[in-house]
Amino acid sequence: MSDPITIASEWYIRINEADCSEDDRIAFDRWKNASSRNLSAWNRILQVNKPFEGLEPVISKEVLLKRETFSLSKRQLLKNLGIVAVATGTGLIAYHEKPWQTMLADYTTHQGETKTLRLSDDTMLVLNSDTAIDQQYDDKNRTIKLIKGEVLIETGHGKGASIPFRVYTKYGIITALGTRFSVRQHNDYVSVNVYKDAVSIKTFANSGFKQKLYENHTTIFNDQISPEIKPLKFGTDLWIKGILSVVDMPLNEFLIELDRYYTGYLRCDPVISNILISGSFPLNDMNAIFSSLQHTHPLRIHAVSKYWITFKPV
Repeated sequence: MSDPITIASEWYIRINEADCSEDDRIAFDRWKNASSRNLSAWNRILQVNKPFEGLEPVISKEVLLKRETFSLSKRQLLKNLGIVAVATGTGLIAYHEKPWQTMLADYTTHQGETKTLRLSDDTMLVLNSDTAIDQQYDDKNRTIKLIKGEVLIETGHGKGASIPFRVYTKYGIITALGTRFSVRQHNDYVSVNVYKDAVSIKTFANSGFKQKLYENHTTIFNDQISPEIKPLKFGTDLWIKGILSVVDMPLNEFLIELDRYYTGYLRCDPVISNILISGSFPLNDMNAIFSSLQHTHPLRIHAVSKYWITFKPV
């Protein structure tokens, strides 16, 4: 799961949005008050915001969160803030641009939301929950920058389709050779799944290591790990239909996946963390998932509230 300062930055975005609900605010308050680390992270984000409070109009849901209210100059100015210094009691921490990238991304989804986009060349993008991307489409580029989250891509064959389609990530570049594929930015690595045709992967580390990945195969990579190819498990793309499909996934890993779509916090007792979960679960009905797990596995659910749920042994 994400570190507190990353979560704090995402809460900052959410509670300033026009459609922020009372349930969102309650969940935010529970998260902020759950630990001193969370509260400290939130205070840092508020400090980061101070230099921008003089913008006209001020940073708010009308400024940072609605694309139509940006002038290009202000939007580009914020995008070019490569590093933000976060004040702490012991000095300064270099905080990379992720919070501001997310706020200013061309396309985003909230937690629990997916979104389908059709680009000018007829390429289709499906953004998974809690995802942010930028795009650059012109006479020389068909480029997507994955800031966070996961995107599934079906490359189009419309105007400009002769230009290579590329996805830029934190650890490398994926170039489409076909194709239907997905790219996900995890905390410390990138995963790529290919469902049709192939892609070419070029890492930023290891002297620009290159690897082709073909249909029905998957890989992960980062600064230390070069792509290692494995068979792709069936159903990994069912999230586009609102289904989480897993086979023999340990409970703790399953909850990490489920937490991507859940507003609140999911935890499990270490004693049951290795219980294996298999099945296809409807992401639009969390209560049904919880009920199914209780009826089919030796566990019970302890709910402090609907926003804080712990799985415990029976």
